[in-house]
Amino acid sequence: MYPFFKPVFRFLRKTHIHLFPIAKDWSRYRWRDGWADFFAGLNVALVAFPQAMVYALMAGLPIEYGLFGVLLASLAAAFFSGSRVLSMGPTNSTAVAMLTSFTTMGLLPEQFPQYLPTVLILSGIFLMLSAFLNIASLVQYISKSVIVGYMYAVILMMIFNQIHNALGFDLEFSAEGSRTFLTTLCATFMGLKKATASSIFFCILSMVFFYSWKKWVVRGPMIAVTVFFLACISYILIHFFKIPVHVLHPVYVTDWHPSWTQFSWEKIDSVVNTAFILSLISLVDGTTILKTLSARMGKRCNVNQMVFGMGWANLFCGMGNGMPSSCSLVRSTTNYISGARTAVASLFTAAFCFLGILFFGPFFHYVPKAGLATLIILLGFDLFEKRPLRIFFKTSRSDTCVFLWTCLSSFVLPLNVSIFGGILLSIVLFLKKAAVPSFSEYVYEGKGLMPVAMGSGNMQSEVSILHVEGNLFFGSAELFRDQIRTVCKRPQLKVMIVKLRGVFFIDATCLLALEELLRYMKAHDRQLILTEVSAKAMTILQRSGLYEMMGADHIFLDDRQQTQIPTLQALQYAKTLLGDQKIVVRLLKQSTIAANETSLQQSIQSLQK
Repeated sequence: MYPFFKPVFRFLRKTHIHLFPIAKDWSRYRWRDGWADFFAGLNVALVAFPQAMVYALMAGLPIEYGLFGVLLASLAAAFFSGSRVLSMGPTNSTAVAMLTSFTTMGLLPEQFPQYLPTVLILSGIFLMLSAFLNIASLVQYISKSVIVGYMYAVILMMIFNQIHNALGFDLEFSAEGSRTFLTTLCATFMGLKKATASSIFFCILSMVFFYSWKKWVVRGPMIAVTVFFLACISYILIHFFKIPVHVLHPVYVTDWHPSWTQFSWEKIDSVVNTAFILSLISLVDGTTILKTLSARMGKRCNVNQMVFGMGWANLFCGMGNGMPSSCSLVRSTTNYISGARTAVASLFTAAFCFLGILFFGPFFHYVPKAGLATLIILLGFDLFEKRPLRIFFKTSRSDTCVFLWTCLSSFVLPLNVSIFGGILLSIVLFLKKAAVPSFSEYVYEGKGLMPVAMGSGNMQSEVSILHVEGNLFFGSAELFRDQIRTVCKRPQLKVMIVKLRGVFFIDATCLLALEELLRYMKAHDRQLILTEVSAKAMTILQRSGLYEMMGADHIFLDDRQQTQIPTLQALQYAKTLLGDQKIVVRLLKQSTIAANETSLQQSIQSLQK
């Protein structure tokens, strides 16, 4: 059997993924590690337990989905993440993304549990494939303006979706199948007159306690203390003053049930976009958090192993009555600060969450729903950051356009269209900027390099120098070709020297443009010389066959120690080709590149001598 698995092990070795990384921790576990992991798991559970309730309500799900979700995701993080500090489970981004995706599909909240297992299992499969295929590394090419624009949109959707819960009334729609953000907004404003006094009371009480805690305590289990405080007030109002309060329902350990039986092949077509969006959000969140914590710890990060663990976390939640899971920055930071030494800390987190459900779950019917919804709204406002907006609106117009498109289109278009549209727009705008350099021509007449008009008359033989900076790709090929044609129209041009310093990649489109230029020059009895060619560019030229077409004597390699030597050699070779003809040397360069005028003047003076 071993020869059969040998290619599999070789492939896993290349991706740096371990199928069961916790075994390494178990093999060298010590008692002192156990105490450190125990207290770290307890601290994380104190944060994760109330957060799970909030995120479940945020996603439009019963609170047990959040509680069971953080328990199952913590188990997956312990066994498969390979990290001692990463904490997985429900997060605000995955909760809001799921809510907005299901709402866009026209689903009612009571229909969410029917579609959730299929979405989570698909999302887990997507994440595992991303880990094995190293797709996680491609996340860095998604513009930050796309991610922030999307997150700001879903945060606003989440806030408006919780207003009716905070004020204690249910939404009424004219057509149940057309539940969108706009219809939800209209139904919320139409139902404001049905707000209850007890809900408004808990809404105000939550805001007062929330901001007082932030001002005077700053740190600590704010959500847990707030929920406990609201539950005590609710108990007093219900038992002593007989005031009706809209509360949560109790949660028991026996409420857990396997949910893989609800997986449906017929629902895949309708939820595949939602699963893909959740996978993308999890990738972005997890990669950012892992790199941040790894930099703080001074260790290298294994992104593929982290994504592999997130895939298992979503599979566990899909099969065990949980909700979408990703890496949590707050809980992971708590795990790190608490001194977790191994991944076993996540096992202790899962154990404490189980004990919390067992002992405190039956008392959740004293937690007011209005207070918890208000807490979600306040946490949502805290997620807005002014600095990214200031950067997007003041640095470049392209970032502003991408941010506005992604944010505003999310309210009226499906989320996958908004995200992919933002990604495509950011790529197009970047390529447009990268592929439009400005050119100007300079001539040496003994007094320095001075700009002259393109195509100015001069009957002497000319040697034109074209300085190219940056990689040559399809976006700049057409402009590169047109600019060269403009220069080649001058009848006095005899030799063109193309400087390729800093060009490490040339794609097929630009190679064909160079080949076209070479044939044109030969047809009109002119010479093309390449100088300052990097080793990588030389390899590309040799593989493409352009090296043989030009000839070795027409190509000069770059010299990093003596930067002007290759250009001087090219000028001397051009002088040899032209013989005793009197020549004028023109320098055609991108305006964004500062030319070393002294070195070029010395080279030209040497040529003229």
